[in-house]
Amino acid sequence: MKFELTNARHKISDIEYINDLRLVANNLGKDSLKQRDYCKENGAKFNVKSAINRFESWDNTLNMAGLNGEKSLKGMEYGEKCIKDDVLLADLVSVAKELNNPNISISEYNKYGKYTNVTMGARFGSWNQAKEKANLIIVNKRDISNIDLFNNVFELWTHFGRQPKYGEVISPLSEFNGSTYARRFGSWQRALEAFVDYINNIEDDSEEVEIEESQLISINPVQKNKNSIKKIKVKRTSRNINLRLRFMILQRDNFTCKKCGQSPAKNPNVILHVDHIIPWSKEGETVVENLETLCKDCNLGKSNVF
Repeated sequence: MKFELTNARHKISDIEYINDLRLVANNLGKDSLKQRDYCKENGAKFNVKSAINRFESWDNTLNMAGLNGEKSLKGMEYGEKCIKDDVLLADLVSVAKELNNPNISISEYNKYGKYTNVTMGARFGSWNQAKEKANLIIVNKRDISNIDLFNNVFELWTHFGRQPKYGEVISPLSEFNGSTYARRFGSWQRALEAFVDYINNIEDDSEEVEIEESQLISINPVQKNKNSIKKIKVKRTSRNINLRLRFMILQRDNFTCKKCGQSPAKNPNVILHVDHIIPWSKEGETVVENLETLCKDCNLGKSNVF
């Protein structure tokens, strides 16, 4: 058996690294590379750490190979370790303007924003500090309603996929801290009891809507004369999915996307929605059997057809 030493790193020339980077980019059909792209699975001879050691940073590595440092979909330059502050704040302001709500809540931002309140809190210290940096309205603690507190518990419960603990009621995951709940309800346990009582007692919000009699095929299959078409008031469930129903569906689906299996408990960047299986506009009702849990990506990618 013949033993041979592999080439030491210092014997590998710059041009070998550069050509290898270009080869991997060409194999992937890209004009830039993320660090995770540069691996043996994609045909790389060397590794990211070696390349960075040679050229001092990933950005320099890309420049040496003549590859672009384009912006990724999340606003980061290739090679950067985090999203720029102004990119995060611009998205927060954009969503607040879109909703016409300068007092935007965590749940609203998590539903419509590109990032999450966790990202904002981790960068700026807390959700309210992020709003302050973005020149948005911050609610005075004395003005916090029980509904605001319950909605925050709902977000925490969804994030962990279970009942949150007192020690977990902290920034950046929580808009309020545990002591706020203790002062309002006497203890965290009593706050949870009040939340459950609130969830269980949300009233039915069915509504009457006017639709043409000819659209009621599923209700009245008798063929109608076109000249006799008239509008009839029918009581339907509301298009809006109230907090109680959302909570029931999330619990039923184990706080996990029914399509891709992602959950906030596994990946804190995952945002869960509850949506209709048969769209409300297509006569789908807002009932347990017609609702499912989807992550933000799967829900936004779903069309309004069935």
